Amino acid sequence: MGTSVERLAPPKGAANPVRRYLDGIPPSEEHHVRDLARELNAEPLARIMYGQRELFHSNLLAWIFDELPDVADAIFRDLTDSDPQNENAVRSVEREKENLDLVMRWPGAAPLVIENKVFSLPERQQLDEYRGKTSRWKGAPARHVLLSMSPPREPGDGWTYLSYQDLAERIDLAVAEIDEDTYEIETVRRYSRVVKLLSALLDTTIVHSLEESAWLDNSQLNEIDSTQTRTALKKLRARRVQAAIAEAGPAVGWTEADISHGKPLVGWRRHVTVDGIEIEAGWQYQDGQFRRCVVLPHLAGRSAADRLTREEFARSHPDLFDFAQLFAALPLSGSEYLPRGGIGHFAPEFVYRYVKLPQLTIERLIALTYTIDAQLRMLSQ
Repeated sequence: MGTSVERLAPPKGAANPVRRYLDGIPPSEEHHVRDLARELNAEPLARIMYGQRELFHSNLLAWIFDELPDVADAIFRDLTDSDPQNENAVRSVEREKENLDLVMRWPGAAPLVIENKVFSLPERQQLDEYRGKTSRWKGAPARHVLLSMSPPREPGDGWTYLSYQDLAERIDLAVAEIDEDTYEIETVRRYSRVVKLLSALLDTTIVHSLEESAWLDNSQLNEIDSTQTRTALKKLRARRVQAAIAEAGPAVGWTEADISHGKPLVGWRRHVTVDGIEIEAGWQYQDGQFRRCVVLPHLAGRSAADRLTREEFARSHPDLFDFAQLFAALPLSGSEYLPRGGIGHFAPEFVYRYVKLPQLTIERLIALTYTIDAQLRMLSQ
């Protein structure tokens, strides 16, 4: 489900256009990051895209709608409903209407709203907000399409998911019978190729097994010339690791994913009551550092005195930073606690200690989450 089988299709003009796979559909061919990066780097459109990302895609799709109406209609028209009461509408496309990426309109059709996500994962809250905006429009209810490299973790009500791979296939079908070699048509064909390459590149961030290392192989990422693309892939991987931990981890608490100083991080925290004060406690994993961390809103501040106050709190509650129980519960061994002789700080309220645990798997991070959650529940009692 949701997987393209375009690669399995017989060549155009084949005598038999149908194939059966009685033993299951063969897996997609694995693409090496280096090869994908080199092919993308050779595409002029991809070079332009590096600096714009989602804006580039939205602008190009709007250009196709305006300059190649027959092609655009073949790609998008069937994604919306007919509306006979809207026969007098003007065919048009709008960019950033009420923060919506694309709004396409046809005579006799309901508006088609497209939310575009390339390197980021769609959030249900944002999708629900956009639905609220379009619900106030006059006429037939708009149709909503989420155009994304990755399916949403929580599909928003009333949104249809369209992968970029599916978009590329729609484009290919729309231009398949066009014999023209115009600049415009060639641009559309090259764009389809860029989309397929980019989709394959982003697929390298997918979590296929919890036994995988949390982070991507830096030696492969270094093959990508664009710093922005490398950063985006790291962040997307962190978001996917976060989703795996959220799905398999404890029901309490919340997960996080981000990128800081060019390094992806993932983490988990929950509320804990210590000495009658509610704080947040949990862990973060970044660049081989596994941190036990605490967030102290009641001691927030950026002065030297505020920092000392947080250090005093941390030293008086060593169980919040205990690694010995983790190592006893799991077959792990870490180096000495760091930073040496002190407490690490991220102003204004975050304190931590860490051990070096390179190459942790997602499965191990989930197990650590359960162990820390059990410790924190004991501390709250």
